[in-house]
Amino acid sequence: MNRLYFALILGFAGSMTSCFWRTEKSPAPAVQTSGATSPPEATPKKDRTLEIFVKYFEQADAIHREAWWVLTNERRSVQKSPFGKVLRAILSSENTKLANKSAFRCDRYIFKRDILGPSGFPQKSEVFEKCSEKTEAKKIAEFYSPSKLEVQVTFYPENLEEILGLGATVLNRSIKCTMAGNENEQLERLKCIDWAQERTKEQMILLDDYDYTRTGKNLIKLRGKVYENLSDTRKIEADVPMEGKIVVKETELYPPEPVPEPSVKPTAAKSPQAPPPRAQGAPPMVLRPEEIPPDEGISKIPIPKAPQGELAPRKSGPSPVVPVPVDPDVLMQQQQQQSAPYQEGVPPSEDYDGQVLEHERQQLQEQQQQQYQEGTQPQEPQGEHHGR
Repeated sequence: MNRLYFALILGFAGSMTSCFWRTEKSPAPAVQTSGATSPPEATPKKDRTLEIFVKYFEQADAIHREAWWVLTNERRSVQKSPFGKVLRAILSSENTKLANKSAFRCDRYIFKRDILGPSGFPQKSEVFEKCSEKTEAKKIAEFYSPSKLEVQVTFYPENLEEILGLGATVLNRSIKCTMAGNENEQLERLKCIDWAQERTKEQMILLDDYDYTRTGKNLIKLRGKVYENLSDTRKIEADVPMEGKIVVKETELYPPEPVPEPSVKPTAAKSPQAPPPRAQGAPPMVLRPEEIPPDEGISKIPIPKAPQGELAPRKSGPSPVVPVPVDPDVLMQQQQQQSAPYQEGVPPSEDYDGQVLEHERQQLQEQQQQQYQEGTQPQEPQGEHHGR
């Protein structure tokens, strides 16, 4: 009996202990909802094709600035090229902040695209420059991309005078380029034709061959002509190798012709013309010094020089007069022929001849007497004969 009573007491104590240690779980609080919840805002997804174009035009801008430095020694700033101009238009269409706001006088663009395939290719794009709301938009370039690995670009120089210069604007020949890339969006090749751009205000370079190859022996190959006043004057060639020295060569297209020296032809001496006959009673004709013909006969006569030591010093005073010996018979005959009257059939009178001879002798004596008085002794005439 005592054992039964002790067992009942242990059972009652155990039940009381289990009741003492039991804990009740509190119910979870109810979640309160207030209307429908909106999903988080999705960030705008960038156009993947535009990102490819940005990389292509950025690399083409760097290549062209390097090529232009080779031709002109002019380092242009980043994006200062037609490729850079199109690049800025694409970036502005994506609301990307443009660097170097002072790169161009007009830096506002309109970018139009026409996607022709569901995958984004092919597509065609046009780039316009619009400086203000009042001015008309100018088309500066357009490009067509058949796939993400190729872009065909056309530039319009008439609206790119700030970059290409006035000469290219006047020439107004569209520039066509082809860009080819790889799967890593690296530009593998750039090829352009009819690239015209001013080197100076007087010179313009027109490139017929503008070729860049990323893996070629020559990175850049340039072939063209230099124009002055829209006339080709020199041929220009430039090569930028992968390794080695850059080579630039200019050759004259039309070397100047040698100017022959003027040959002096001997002119024949003109014979002096006789003056025209002068009318009777007309005043004497006066000739100018240049009209007087030179007397060639006198200048050609040699003048003998007197032997030295035979000339005595000359005394001051009047020049001596040396009489010329006269033959009276010869003188009488000359005067008879000139002054004596001649009658046909009548012989000359002897008395007349004697009078003339006597008169001449008197004149000769008077002349000799006068010379003697002046201090000069006349020389005796040789071979003088008295009488007839």
